[in-house]
Order: sequence, then structure tokens, then C-alpha cells
Amino acid sequence: MTVSNGESWIALAIVVSSVLTAWFMNYRTPKVRAFGTLLAALGCFAIVTWFANILGTGILENPKPNQTPMDSAKPAMLWMQAAVALVAGLMLFIAAYRQTKSSEVLELPAENEPDRYGFVSRMIHWTTAILFIALIPMGIFASMIPEDTWFRNHYYVVHKTIGVLVFVLLLVRLFWNRRSQHPALDASLKPAEHRWAHRVHIMLYVMMIAVPVTGYVMTSFHGYPTYFFGLEIEPFWGKSDAYIIWGTFHKYILPYLLYIILGAHILGALKHHFLDKHDAALKRMVS
Repeated sequence: MTVSNGESWIALAIVVSSVLTAWFMNYRTPKVRAFGTLLAALGCFAIVTWFANILGTGILENPKPNQTPMDSAKPAMLWMQAAVALVAGLMLFIAAYRQTKSSEVLELPAENEPDRYGFVSRMIHWTTAILFIALIPMGIFASMIPEDTWFRNHYYVVHKTIGVLVFVLLLVRLFWNRRSQHPALDASLKPAEHRWAHRVHIMLYVMMIAVPVTGYVMTSFHGYPTYFFGLEIEPFWGKSDAYIIWGTFHKYILPYLLYIILGAHILGALKHHFLDKHDAALKRMVS
């Protein structure tokens, strides 16, 4: 397949919007931060719009033939994720409005501080998070597109480009963590909460490595190339039935584990902020 400019521009637009959202969310003045939160809300609404568009393709009703019983649950999963995106977008929209009333000026150094993350860590974290969350519904739909669909390969260019970027950003983050030590967990957390917070963070790192790596190995064993914008990277090894094993991890086992781990991470942060009233919990990474 020859990569056209169209899908590369779409991938670039998603990446640039993610970077700008992360930048504005951690800007110095509150009104600009509010604009960043508004961009995050619009990103959630974009997922809902994307879902509305794929409803018109007929693929949810007639997807690629099922390979496992779990495939039949994918349309329902997309419906649920679209609903979550809609609710999250509305909540972020309200949060953006409230931020416009704030007068708090955010002074962030580049490196991390003992009680909060610095600007570089925040940029890497939120850019990665936005791209990674966008990959979840994109990946489900990618596995549903029938082989003879005209936009299938074009869609995979966008999906694989973002997957490669998430993996690269993770490597950058691991390097930065060695250079600038991350803040200690909130002292108000109970010992058990400390342990679970640490475990969830480690598992998230494992997921962000495992998901793109298994995807790359799966497609390579299947004989398909990997795309990075306009660059087409051919597999480094020949076709093999081993793609079935790697595909089982990439398309079934890891996604369901990811839902649990990512959900625990988000719910834990919200619990500390709203139920435990630990005001500094969210401000460690965003203000």
C-alpha cells in the first residue's frame, strides 16, 4: 500500500492537538489553562463524533467475522466508550468554565519538585495519556474492519502511527524519570493506598510497553508493515502463525487488563480528590 498524505495529515492533527491540549492545560495563566481543559473536552466530543461516523459504515452491524467469543462484545464496548467520552466531555466543559473564574497563577519549573511534577513530566504525561486513550476505541474498531473495506489500510496508518508515538513517548518518560525524580506520593495516603498506587503505576508502564510491542510483533508475523506517518516499515522477519499468539495478547488479553488498570488509576485519582478531599492529589500533575 502507498501511504497517501491524507492519513498522515489526520495522524499529525491528532498528535498536534494532543500536544497543544497538554501545553495549554499546564500554562501559567488560568484562562489559558481553561482553554486547555476545553480542548480536552472537545477531544472527548471528537471521539463521540468519530463513533457517530462509524455507525454509518455498517461495520458495527456486520464486522469482520468473529475469531473468538469476545469479538461479539466489541460493538457494545464501543457504545460504552462513546458514552464515557460524552460524560467526560461534559464534565471537562464544566471544569473549563470554572477555571475561568480562577486567579491562580501556575509557576512550573521544567524539572519535578518534591510535591508536584514539573512542566516536562506533565507534557509527556498528558500527551501520552490523550494519545493512549484515543487508541483504545480506535484499536477495537480496527479489529472489526473487514479485509475488503476500502479505508482499512488507511485507518491502520493512523492507528499504527499513534501507537509508535506512544511507545517513543514512554521511552522518553522513562529517561526523564531517571533525570528528574518524580514526587513522593501524598503523605495523607494510607500505607495500603501507597502500595496500590505504586503497583498501578508500574502496571500502566507495563501496559504502555506491552500494547504497542505486541501490536508490532503481531502485524509483522502476519506479514503487514508498520506505518509512521508517510514512512512504511516492512517486517524484520517472515510470516508465521505466531501472529495468532501475539494477536491474542494484543487484541484480547491486554485490552481487558488495560480497562481494569486504567480505570483503577482514574478512579483512584478522583477518589483522592473528591472523596478523601486530598486537594493536592490532582494538582501534582495538573492545575
